[in-house]
Amino acid sequence: MSRRVMTWAATLAVVASLMLAPGVASATADELDPSAGDGTAPITTPTSAPTTAPTVPTPVDGGTGGGGGDVVVPDPNAPGPSDPRVLVFGDSISAPGRYRAAATTNRVKAWWAWVADGAGLDPRDVMVSAEAGSGIVARGGGGHGRVCSGSTFGDRLGKVALTRPDVIVVEVGRNDIWDCVGTRRVAVDPKKRQRLATSYFARLAQEADRHGVPRSKVYVLTAWGSSQSNQHVAVTALYEGLVRSQGFSWVPLAALPKNQTSDGVHPNARGARSLGTGALKASDLAVAIASRGKRSGSVATQGRVRCQSLKACKAAGVRTFTYAKAPKRVWGVAGPSPRHFVAHALTSSGRTAPVLNAATAKAWRSDAVQSRSAVQTAHPKAGDIAWWPTAPAGVAPSAQGHVGLVQRVSADNTVVDVSEVTSTGRFRSVRYSGASRPRGFLRFKHTDGSPRGVVGSVTANRRAVVVSGRAVDTDAERRGTRIRVTVTQSGRTWTRTAKATRFAFSHRIALPGLRRGPATVKVKALNAPNSRGKNVALATRRVAIA
Repeated sequence: MSRRVMTWAATLAVVASLMLAPGVASATADELDPSAGDGTAPITTPTSAPTTAPTVPTPVDGGTGGGGGDVVVPDPNAPGPSDPRVLVFGDSISAPGRYRAAATTNRVKAWWAWVADGAGLDPRDVMVSAEAGSGIVARGGGGHGRVCSGSTFGDRLGKVALTRPDVIVVEVGRNDIWDCVGTRRVAVDPKKRQRLATSYFARLAQEADRHGVPRSKVYVLTAWGSSQSNQHVAVTALYEGLVRSQGFSWVPLAALPKNQTSDGVHPNARGARSLGTGALKASDLAVAIASRGKRSGSVATQGRVRCQSLKACKAAGVRTFTYAKAPKRVWGVAGPSPRHFVAHALTSSGRTAPVLNAATAKAWRSDAVQSRSAVQTAHPKAGDIAWWPTAPAGVAPSAQGHVGLVQRVSADNTVVDVSEVTSTGRFRSVRYSGASRPRGFLRFKHTDGSPRGVVGSVTANRRAVVVSGRAVDTDAERRGTRIRVTVTQSGRTWTRTAKATRFAFSHRIALPGLRRGPATVKVKALNAPNSRGKNVALATRRVAIA
């Protein structure tokens, strides 16, 4: 081994000599929005962060004060000639200003050090390029620790050529809820995040190819604490898809509970160990590192089935929601199937805002969030909906995704018991962890019993108006929903009410007397008689009568 210990003085000397290089600078710890609170405990209801985050003052260090996130320039001479060469890109969750290869009196053992231990590599030989506050979108703290004055992950891609790694590990995403406007942090535009992340992972693939790193030996993970739990899923769902599209290895990690962080963002000693051991469990990193990127290992991707069939699971104490008596369709979904069971369980528990547009389980998350039927969280509790963009093995065709009902969550948030129905109609209870753990969770909102609906299209001619869409009366779904259409043109008004339909509707309403020219069409869902709630306006459209 050519080097076992890099002294802090030597580290500072290396940093100072390269201060002018892009992305090589010291910085303070990642900023934590002081207005967002500290998020959620592992089992309790999370506090949703605002959709538009306020500008973050500078400097900020998550309330801990100093010491977090200095950059250590990768030392290409650190590993010996026969030792594995591992390069870690990261932010302050990885940076040796806060974390070390071994614990000290005032520094925590880094998550990547736990990974190195598991692979039989001396953690002191891991090469780290980390800058606090940095992300794919957001610039880090730079040489003076000022917000948005440093580099992005893309700016530091040159470290691949410098270090000649066998394995690359990228810890990224926590700071990509932000963007920089000058030296201010503001909420990121999701479309910009998607565009820059797509570009970054494509460039990372080019660097890996150029320097002989197999793409499967590029591992990407997102480490997240307990704060801003609702934003975790949006970031990781995007990055997992982009990572897999480049042939990289995605390492799914559970967000840390509050008691495993020092400030809601940065892992404490327990949290760092949890991240490291979690990464080893959810990937073949240990085999890849030990073999210098030459071999791959097996990763368990299937959960442990606790019971199968309604009868067996009921006997085991699992709530089945009398699924055997469920309607043939719930929220327009036929059963038995994964989505049908989840919709039935939700409606059995009270008046729940529905999912109206999603044709697959994979699309449930975006539809539920966009329609404000649910909020997303990384810290689930019993009754939440577990969501996978790719179905676990043995449940359903992988491309369809999957949903299930959360029964129980371990205190450290890494193990989730889920009730589910497979695509073949089998009810079961499964314990998911590691690579098979759900990627996100949805907490559905209760309603006052009023209808919910969407209007897909409105067309008209001089004889009729055709209105189509979907609607559910949230406390009287089986009775269907009546749709009322009001058309106004040149001071004249027509109002018609269609017969009740369940879920999807398409009504052709004859209106003799319409003339060529513009008209206004208003669509309203009527609350079922003698039920809770009120009538709800669904849409107002301007149409041209031909």
